[in-house]
Amino acid sequence: MTLLIAGSFTAHLCAVHAASPAKAGCDQACLSGFVDQYLAALLIHDPSGLPVATDARLTENTKPTPLGEGIWKTLKYIKFRGETVSDPSTGQVTYWGAIEEDHVSLLMLRLKIASAKIEEAETIVAHGSAPDSPRTGFEVMPDLQLLAAIKPFLEGEVSRRASRAQLIAAANAYFDGIEHQPGHVPFAPGCNRIENGQLTTNNPTNSEGLPPLGCQEQFQAKLFTYIPRVRDRRFPVVDQARGLVVAQVVFDIPGSKTWIRDGKEVPAPPAVANPRNNILNELFKVDHGQIQMIQAFMLPNEPYGTPTGWNWPAPPVAPVSPIIPR
Repeated sequence: MTLLIAGSFTAHLCAVHAASPAKAGCDQACLSGFVDQYLAALLIHDPSGLPVATDARLTENTKPTPLGEGIWKTLKYIKFRGETVSDPSTGQVTYWGAIEEDHVSLLMLRLKIASAKIEEAETIVAHGSAPDSPRTGFEVMPDLQLLAAIKPFLEGEVSRRASRAQLIAAANAYFDGIEHQPGHVPFAPGCNRIENGQLTTNNPTNSEGLPPLGCQEQFQAKLFTYIPRVRDRRFPVVDQARGLVVAQVVFDIPGSKTWIRDGKEVPAPPAVANPRNNILNELFKVDHGQIQMIQAFMLPNEPYGTPTGWNWPAPPVAPVSPIIPR
């Protein structure tokens, strides 16, 4: 499906770690219910009523974090409720949305449910930036109107269902293409990518002085050669009916003095020249074997060598931090 952009979208517009099928029976409605319960607890800053396994694994922004800490203390309210994507075959579900802290932040939550309890909770919070923050390339200022505009497209069912393996292969080809540009990535002609709530394809205001380029054109132009490795690839959630694949990976950016722009090798900005990791959570929309859209919530400026917090095995953390009555 080709998406038309004119200021905003029109309506309806390695080693691979593919999660193993789950034996417990929790369907999509059940998994979505756990997300609703988790968000309700988050809003009142009290996780004590959640059904959490005693050996649950819990992280926030790659670090072991007990429930009741981190975002549980900083969230004020939910600013925008985005997509809930669930996969009964793995017992996992993800939630994508925007929250209010001091500024508007992005939240990606992944839960794994087993025996009617939360066995894993992985939280990624791209903390919002002040409107007057210096422009470094790492600021988080999501366009909530854009996120609302793409939501019906992401949530709509596809006309031709693909197998689980085919959907994961399409998403994985994107990361192979990052490593070996231009690669062989099955982009749809109208493919677009949204990163931390900002359109980064076909956007004349976000193209570093280059002509607006689509997904395929950016790869053909070798814009991402400064990312030699995409590691710790995980694909925990696949929704075949909607053609959605959740991918969680790390971009290794070792630092490069130059990068490719307009077909030429030119001096790189600090964001490329300095070593860092980009912790990525991406939602791929795939239809007819082609990537139609990519939505990414990410931590773009983590120290080089940052682990995901989900490299196996890892010790659990205490499931709930003590709640001090107010």
